[in-house]
Amino acid sequence: FPDPSFFKAKADDQRRIVRSGEDARILKKAMAAFSSLQHVQILRLQDEADRILLDYLHESDTPLLHLVDLQWTPACVHATKTMAEALVYARSPFSRFSGPMMNPQSALVIKDKVPKMVPILASRLTCLELHFDDSQELNERIQQASGLFKTVFSAAKNLQALHVGFPSRSPLDLGLEEIFNYTSWEKLRAFGIQAWRLNAEEIINIARRHSKTLRGLRLRDVQLREGSMWKDVLVMLRTSMEQLDWVSLRRVDYSKHFDELWANSMEVGDVLLASASDSDDEDSFPAHFSVPGSVVDSDEDDSDELSLADTDHGPDANEIALSPNTTASLPFCTCSRSSDPASIDDLGDNGMFVVYQQRKMWEKWVIGQCPEHNSS
Repeated sequence: FPDPSFFKAKADDQRRIVRSGEDARILKKAMAAFSSLQHVQILRLQDEADRILLDYLHESDTPLLHLVDLQWTPACVHATKTMAEALVYARSPFSRFSGPMMNPQSALVIKDKVPKMVPILASRLTCLELHFDDSQELNERIQQASGLFKTVFSAAKNLQALHVGFPSRSPLDLGLEEIFNYTSWEKLRAFGIQAWRLNAEEIINIARRHSKTLRGLRLRDVQLREGSMWKDVLVMLRTSMEQLDWVSLRRVDYSKHFDELWANSMEVGDVLLASASDSDDEDSFPAHFSVPGSVVDSDEDDSDELSLADTDHGPDANEIALSPNTTASLPFCTCSRSSDPASIDDLGDNGMFVVYQQRKMWEKWVIGQCPEHNSS
């Protein structure tokens, strides 16, 4: 049985550090010392003692989780605010920011408490990854932060890679432009979104704005609304994108079918959901899209089962043309089968649901790969 006094002492130490400002002072000193810092990432920390406690709470025959306050929001808010202040204080040269487990509340705090820092920090970015992991009142909280998103994206004129995602189980129900505000980035080479309910035209419009520069496109867990068809998106990507080397359509579907699947699935507690999606071994946009030296993995284990794990891997920023299953190094096939399917009607899009085999074929078809000779 975990010793309660240990966790009480640990919590008391953390409160003392925050109240005294010791963490902010040390962080500013550290950021000033990192004169060549490139990548900043905010992650949730769970040490061995925390793991033992959580395991005990989960395995207990008596419900105990309500006795422990396991809120990530206050920690995320404080970490985001303190890090922003330290980066500005140190005039850090960083150009990449990753927040794969951000809380929407942290965006609101930045908006309200350190608004002058936002354009300064955003102007330095070449790569930005934001994934919001809290599904409570998600639409309302993200909408409240729309002004902050506009400020960030307007100031981030040097972006080359951008990803904004939400929980797979709770797709955002807001329009793309409520977040991106019709912004265009002249240098954007890779763009990704995750867990969004959209109309086909929204995807088409943002892709078209970057048709001359975009080399990678990730549309993970995107659910099309009723009246939209995936084939319209696919045809536009195949015919209008001038440099597209790879596309990822992991778990794309139709909104109605997605809702039916989740309505018939077993509900899982938020703590278990978080533990299922926070593994360091799973794919995150920054780890494989923006960090030099990362390994480009395969997407072979992908499936259409309801899953909270994000295991497909994209390229890193220094090798933006590479993809796990649509590599630019493969020659554009000119054999008689290179245009299979021959027409949009052969894509098998029924407007109701999408299966794994379809998505894998669509990914290759969009960039003109032959289903026979480029079968990897």
